[in-house]
Amino acid sequence: MNYNIYMWYAQLTNETVKFDAWEQRKFESLFRKSRIKNIHLKYSESDILSVASMEPSANHRHSSDEYMKSYNVIYINDIAFEGHTSKEFKFGRFVMNDRQDGIVSHVFDVFRPITKLSPKFIKYFIHDEAIMQKPLLFSTSNARMLNSLNVGELNNQILSIPSIKEQEKIGKIINVTEFLIAANQKKVDQLKQLKKYLMQNMFV
Repeated sequence: MNYNIYMWYAQLTNETVKFDAWEQRKFESLFRKSRIKNIHLKYSESDILSVASMEPSANHRHSSDEYMKSYNVIYINDIAFEGHTSKEFKFGRFVMNDRQDGIVSHVFDVFRPITKLSPKFIKYFIHDEAIMQKPLLFSTSNARMLNSLNVGELNNQILSIPSIKEQEKIGKIINVTEFLIAANQKKVDQLKQLKKYLMQNMFV
């Protein structure tokens, strides 16, 4: 974690900050692949989540009960691997479910946390390309439409992760930053509306 970010947070919140060395952990010590399927049809088509946004999917067709049973169940704080590649994500990406319990297509591997982690921290940590590019480089392979994930290889990949207390503090930093962005965006939107009003009326 960047020292200057800690100092900025300390000045902003008047809190004392302390940072320690991050621990080297295997992926399998943090997450385990979930094998929970929708076999009892607890979840319906309205519970299908888009892995890209973890919002209820607007584009789903009526499926048979047998096909609905193939869906993977994804609970709050679970993560899913989305294998589409892009300029931003060279080997695919992980997305954390912070919305609601639901289901995702069987093509998306779902993992459950098996140790205490801060959801506000993990949401960004697991999604960060700088952190996940190397582990995914060694644990994914190219497929025709989606990168496929080799779970055995992924389990042995090493991640540097802070203590739970530091995770929570970083989560607070992110929350404060998001609040400031949202507040300033609201001001920008208001100024745009004011400008539009002035442009429409100044020559009347």
